[in-house]
Amino acid sequence: MDLRYVRYAMAIARAGSLRRAAAALHIAQPTLSEQLRALEKEVGVELFSRSSSGVQLTEAGEAFLAQATVAVDAFERAVAAARSGGRDARLGVADGLADVVARVLSQLHGLRLRVAPMSTAEQIVSIVDGTLQAGLGYAPGSLPRGVARMLVHRFPVRALMHRDHPLAGADAVSLADLAAEPLVMPESDAVAGARRFLEGFVRHRLHPRLGPSAATHDLAITMIKRGAGYTLCVHEGTPVPDALTFLPVKEDVPPLEVVFLWNRQADVPELVSAARHVARTG
Repeated sequence: MDLRYVRYAMAIARAGSLRRAAAALHIAQPTLSEQLRALEKEVGVELFSRSSSGVQLTEAGEAFLAQATVAVDAFERAVAAARSGGRDARLGVADGLADVVARVLSQLHGLRLRVAPMSTAEQIVSIVDGTLQAGLGYAPGSLPRGVARMLVHRFPVRALMHRDHPLAGADAVSLADLAAEPLVMPESDAVAGARRFLEGFVRHRLHPRLGPSAATHDLAITMIKRGAGYTLCVHEGTPVPDALTFLPVKEDVPPLEVVFLWNRQADVPELVSAARHVARTG
């Protein structure tokens, strides 16, 4: 069976009429009608019911396209894998996003991928010069031309602190209470992170007490476990020791935004598709 005919049937189903589908496909309507008839003859059933108002999938057509769409997607993934032909794609991943990259990787099939720890700023530079095809990082303020961005997830900001902390017994914690405690910030992506987290304090005319910095999110978690203070950078998808707890913040704090970045000229459709799936499923 010619997959082109299946794609035509998918286009007709989306458009609801042969005329609109032919226009979208840039082919003549009589040609499209002829190819639809050829497909129906090969399948052995009528896929569409015709009327003066357009076309509509029959029950057999719905059953056929449900399975045929899966086949077309699988074919396209196979083509993408073949075209990668031994070429490794590189994905930069910012600190603290191990759970997000795991979800992206679970959607990949056949793509040879190298994952490299890299700050968001480093990812952007490497994507521009072509040494990196894509990256997962924290939402930057702006992007150079040629770098595309997709919002993958928004994490609400929570305060992470030790369960023995005096504030940990409350249902939620205020920024005024947090401002008096030492705030531990990872040095990785500190500029992007600090800008968002500190905006909440600034809007309420508060001045947070900055505690010791940590080289990574993992080190920040360890420091908080040892009583160094609290943090706002570690999101709730990150595994933490039982001795620590996440607390909602009473005031409105800008969420932590995770983005997928890629070079518009890079041939990584499967990687983009995987990131889009994660974005859709939250």
